[in-house]
Amino acid sequence: MGIFIIFLLIFGFSYAEERAKYIMGIPVSVSAPKVDEQFFEPFRKVDKYFSLYRKDSVLCELNRKKQLKADKFFMDLLKKAVQLHRETDGFFDISMGNITYRYGDFVGGCDFPKTDSYGIENILIKENRIFLINGISLDFGGIAKGYAVDIVSGMLKKRGIKGIIKASGDIRCLKRCKVCIKDPFSDGYFACFLTKNKETGVSTSGVYERFRDSIQDNHLINPLTKRSASNIISITLIGTLDNASLDAYTTAVSVMPVEKAVSFLEKEKLGFILITKNCYLQGSFNSLYLKDLTFLSNLKECEKTQINSHKNNGSKKYAE
Repeated sequence: MGIFIIFLLIFGFSYAEERAKYIMGIPVSVSAPKVDEQFFEPFRKVDKYFSLYRKDSVLCELNRKKQLKADKFFMDLLKKAVQLHRETDGFFDISMGNITYRYGDFVGGCDFPKTDSYGIENILIKENRIFLINGISLDFGGIAKGYAVDIVSGMLKKRGIKGIIKASGDIRCLKRCKVCIKDPFSDGYFACFLTKNKETGVSTSGVYERFRDSIQDNHLINPLTKRSASNIISITLIGTLDNASLDAYTTAVSVMPVEKAVSFLEKEKLGFILITKNCYLQGSFNSLYLKDLTFLSNLKECEKTQINSHKNNGSKKYAE
């Protein structure tokens, strides 16, 4: 997710080259020695399978017909998404397609019957067939880019190539690198840091990407309330998990209350920089993944009382 991250690679090899394409509706780039077209094919394949912006995508066919005879490529990501739904207490939910579709520009793209239905329990898998019941539709926007990054990362590692893959806010460093996070409140950077490990995944999500009349009416929907979330303005995760998981986690955390988000990320021992409307938080495990963290914004670090102010006051646990 996200376009908040601006990535700057510190080259450890002078013969690296960067090539960029516009795929999946976003700029995609690979920085490595001898970059060729093969490293962009996984992004094209993921786009062909999981895009809601294409009438000819596999996902579009599933959302239209509500059933699909799926191959292993599609089924693997579907099963991973269902598993991540469980891991995030239901905050990552690909069954929200009927709701999230309202926040994109799909002119000329996929069209399918729309209802207000959602719910992961309405996805039925029987061997290699998928059935969507009760009118639900799927949206893989919170995981597909990370999935493509993982495939390309595997290709580079198999060839013993050090490099970097960037797909908007989803990044894989196969070498130590520098990352700067765009300030969601201005045109500058919010913070910059260096990664510490030989391989690091970074993923960012935020509410300033797709919205209708206001930021409060954005595409990041809390599945427990079916309302847009706006407590967390931007979240950047740093870790050694695969990028598909990091991508899904940023989507899930973006719609959690702040206290729940912090608790979840600390339990997973992930590094993070979380920006709310009034302050920012950094994870207690950041030192495992990054160094030389420099904040370039005047926004202050959150105090405990500010975190607690986001506690749930309703009857449903963790609803905003």
